[in-house]
Amino acid sequence: MIKILKEVGFERLIKYLFFGIWDMLFRLLPYSPLRVALLKLSGAKIGPNCVISRVELLNLDRTGLKGLSLGKDCFIGHGVLLDLAGRLTFEDQVTVAAKSIILSHHSVGFSDHPLVKFYPKKLFHTIFKSGCVLGVASIILPGITVGKNSLVAAASLVNKNVPDQVMVAGIPAQVKKKLQ
Repeated sequence: MIKILKEVGFERLIKYLFFGIWDMLFRLLPYSPLRVALLKLSGAKIGPNCVISRVELLNLDRTGLKGLSLGKDCFIGHGVLLDLAGRLTFEDQVTVAAKSIILSHHSVGFSDHPLVKFYPKKLFHTIFKSGCVLGVASIILPGITVGKNSLVAAASLVNKNVPDQVMVAGIPAQVKKKLQ
């Protein structure tokens, strides 16, 4: 316990406990308008007509809900994992299908982990431009921008920025066609 307290600090530990209780309440909310209202009250920026299904929120004790921004007419599907260590921005009319994973940080563990010197802890801003769609079970790595009106095919792993108006697919995701 002392190592954890030294690593994260007392203030972040308190935030972690607070957001643990907040998350239990969030999970009890039966439908989207209530989840949207609680997210807004807690600091998230959410535009009109957004639908947020039963999602998993990760790392609320870092950037927190103020790091979450959704434009108008966004849809976040069932079982989507949103990593809120860094910032996540969804512009207007972004659709994220069920079971997708969206990351905003990387960390190999405690500060004394042997790989920290090669992979230091870092927070990122992950961005989804207007009109983009993520297919079922897509994985978006930290700091990626998915371009305007682009489609990420189901079960794709996006490890580099996606240009505007393309369809990407695969592991790793590659441009398969341009959308004109």
